[in-house]
Amino acid sequence: MSHPDYSAKILRTSNGNSLELVPEFGGLTNRLQFQSPKGLIDVIAGLPNKSAMENDKAYRNIPIFPVINRLRDGRYEFEGKTYQLPVNEPARNNALHGFLHHIQPDVTVTEKENSSEALLRYQCDGAQPGYPFKADVEILYRLNNQSELAIEFTVRNRNKFSMPIGVGWHPYFALNEKVDDLSLRLPPAKRLVVDERMLPTGERVRYDFSNALHPIGQTAFDDCFAIESPDETGFSKTILWSESQKLGLEIWQKSGRNGLNYLQVCTAQDRMSIAIESVSCGIDAFNTGDGLITLPPDDSFTAHMGVRLATSV
Repeated sequence: MSHPDYSAKILRTSNGNSLELVPEFGGLTNRLQFQSPKGLIDVIAGLPNKSAMENDKAYRNIPIFPVINRLRDGRYEFEGKTYQLPVNEPARNNALHGFLHHIQPDVTVTEKENSSEALLRYQCDGAQPGYPFKADVEILYRLNNQSELAIEFTVRNRNKFSMPIGVGWHPYFALNEKVDDLSLRLPPAKRLVVDERMLPTGERVRYDFSNALHPIGQTAFDDCFAIESPDETGFSKTILWSESQKLGLEIWQKSGRNGLNYLQVCTAQDRMSIAIESVSCGIDAFNTGDGLITLPPDDSFTAHMGVRLATSV
């Protein structure tokens, strides 16, 4: 599919679900449409053109690697060596969200009877400033007729030594009404308390939204949550619900050992969407070690996450 100033790869299913990926911006998931009892609905708040993608400061819908959220001063130490990433949040002197969204992947699209898949392959050659680690990164997007998008995010260490990694997805979800009128339920979790630079203090506190479905109202989120336990199937699930439409989204992530045990939630400035990010580690994990994955030589890590339409809660 061609647009005035950017190109996209489109996944489609036989019943009309679709996903738009933009390779030149790291394969960001710019649009996701699900069939629902109300007809076809957009559930991701995307960006309209190339200029918006180039200038977006909210990092809408990007894949995240290797740094999740913020890194203090853009600096970290690993196995006795100090590394410096570019600071891209100058007001707080932090590095944000890594660099995968700056790498154009190779994309292979496969259409099946009841689903459509896209495999994105990224070559991280160790030339990125502050991250001299070689890795093969693959993201598999699978869209099915049941109004669900499933994601497998795999990192393979191509070094003869260990490397630090974090992975995640940064989607801004929308249900065609203000976030204020929606309700949210988080999995059992504690909120990471942060300072004025949005960096963790080490304190964790209980949060009402993790107990039951609560109206969002005027709540302004920019918070990371440490998931305490997955459900009996090994998954952690977040519900975003529209009572007026009697539908919503179930955002899921495979948690537990070697899983995605953190969740970042952030309301958009226009309050028409909300980022619900399944991630593998906490804020500043390269320094705190909070959920940081140390991947041995020639080993791999695979994360599982996704979103499906919900018609009941």
